[in-house]
Amino acid sequence: MFSKKINLIIIYILTFSFIYSCVDDDVCDKIATPRLTIAFVDSLNQKLKKDSIFIDEVNLDNTMSRHVFSGIDSIKIPLNALSDKTILYLYDKKSTPDSIKNIITVTYQTEQEYVSKACGFKILYKNVNFDPTRLTNIKKITSKTTQIREESKNLYITY
Repeated sequence: MFSKKINLIIIYILTFSFIYSCVDDDVCDKIATPRLTIAFVDSLNQKLKKDSIFIDEVNLDNTMSRHVFSGIDSIKIPLNALSDKTILYLYDKKSTPDSIKNIITVTYQTEQEYVSKACGFKILYKNVNFDPTRLTNIKKITSKTTQIREESKNLYITY
């Protein structure tokens, strides 16, 4: 009888310990580091839907990453968090020669901010400057901010 009670108490303690020792999974369910958001507008400052847009981004090792979008009026592009600038080549057709691609150089300073245990740190961009290095078919670029802390529209490109 005594050993049955001991066994029952041990089973109860083990079950209780097992149930209450588990913790919820700490999963990051959002994009922490904000991306550059570019909106396309016409000369009347109305939304402009682009049939297609190609963006080549120069990486740290001087290779290119290509982003392709179609049927959109705004895009989100990640900036290079390991550098203080990102060079973007924008063009409408895949066969566009390099000599007439639009080039926008984005310079910035990075800052880290703690988000949570699951998400870790996010990179924030301050002192952001958009330099229209070469504009061929873009009429102008208009910056709406000098910092990127969230994914609101940061840059307007007028065609």
